[in-house]
Amino acid sequence: MKSSEVVQIFKGAIESTKQNGIDKVSIKDLEAYAARLEEAVNESPEGVNAGEANMEKYRADLNAWITARQHQYEHNLEMLRSVITVGQSALKSALLINGGAAVAILAFLGRLFASESVSLSIGGLSLALLQFVWGVLAAAIAAGATYFSQAGYGGEFGSWSRRVGVGGHIVAVLGVFSAYGLFGVGAWQAYLAINLG
Repeated sequence: MKSSEVVQIFKGAIESTKQNGIDKVSIKDLEAYAARLEEAVNESPEGVNAGEANMEKYRADLNAWITARQHQYEHNLEMLRSVITVGQSALKSALLINGGAAVAILAFLGRLFASESVSLSIGGLSLALLQFVWGVLAAAIAAGATYFSQAGYGGEFGSWSRRVGVGGHIVAVLGVFSAYGLFGVGAWQAYLAINLG
């Protein structure tokens, strides 16, 4: 607070007291007033209006809050992008390994039927092929569930949006894990069929 403002406030208080018909002020009251005035002066830097100081503090706090929110938003956005990228990779991998295994088993079965002697367990290979096909289906269902998850989280379903988003999310995760599990079971059945014939 500027010294001229302190003087003006002090003169204004004297004038106000005079207009109320008070000719004398006790030392105690004058000391209390001086203490309150001193607090007001100490709250603001020298040469700055108390209102201006409070406004600058408010602006600084607001800018700090905005910056913190912006950093948090950018962090959340990057995390979302990384989750989407990892999820897409998991879906593609599940489709690729199960689809590739199914094609390989089909080609192997075709060679077996073309040859004269069939010494391997075709039934075991058929079961392995079935597991790979189910794995492709599970991965395809997971891919479809990601659409519902994203649409639900985006608010496309009104009051049911959050539930649809969470449900789609759960189905997608379970579908990918199922696809990987079915690949493992199919690979084991193919191994048994080939080695134990």
